[in-house]
Amino acid sequence: MLVFPQLSTGSVALYPLRRTRRRRTVQNVLAGGTVVTFADPDSAVTQWDLEAVGLSEAERGALVGFFETVGGEESTFTFLEPAGNLLAQSETFGAAEWGNSPLMSVVTGIDDPWGGTRASRITNSGPVAGSIAQLLAVPGTFQYVLSAWARANTASTVTLIAETTGGSAEKAFALTNAWLRVSMPVALGFATESVRFGVRVEAAKAVDLVAMQAEAQPGAGDYQRTGATGGVHLKARFGMDELAIRARGMDVYDAVIRIVSKGN
Repeated sequence: MLVFPQLSTGSVALYPLRRTRRRRTVQNVLAGGTVVTFADPDSAVTQWDLEAVGLSEAERGALVGFFETVGGEESTFTFLEPAGNLLAQSETFGAAEWGNSPLMSVVTGIDDPWGGTRASRITNSGPVAGSIAQLLAVPGTFQYVLSAWARANTASTVTLIAETTGGSAEKAFALTNAWLRVSMPVALGFATESVRFGVRVEAAKAVDLVAMQAEAQPGAGDYQRTGATGGVHLKARFGMDELAIRARGMDVYDAVIRIVSKGN
């Protein structure tokens, strides 16, 4: 699995970074003068310019080795969105991207922490705890953080979970009727190619949930709402044919890295 490496800090990028999103709209002018306009999703391109300042020798070596492995611009790799939400459909827990346990129901239109109605009520009517989780094609060796906003009208707990082949992490939180942002650092340390992120709800209990977020960094950042695609870019590539790294001092290196991804 070719994945752009994490830094020793557990992040995939240093700041500042710049992301540019380019989309194309196609217009078809009919004989009668009518103009038909539609989006061309396959032409969308996302570009990141990462300023990797203060790299250690180990980080520089990992970056150079990865660049050589993929042949610069030649081959694609997986890139995890810096400061972004890896999960898709972060507020639509009944969508196909989420794998729900049997007897779990999702009711939308619930009041959210920001004065809207973007939250969902997750009810587990089964006799055992059930989960709502999403499987991502990401390495089990990376550091992550999982977070969500949750509450419950009756005494209950919600458990954040992260699972891969051979290991898992979980953390339970007691809920009240006030919204609480819960988060859990994840460092599974297994050389696997997928991780399942989600929540577990107690048997015969209901919790209100919104803003589920998984990030490839040690601490939770500002929430990023997602739709049909999340921040796992499976066909990214370097947008440069040469990796220029400047030595600023002993064991201190700087580089500017450009990565592009078509589609999502």
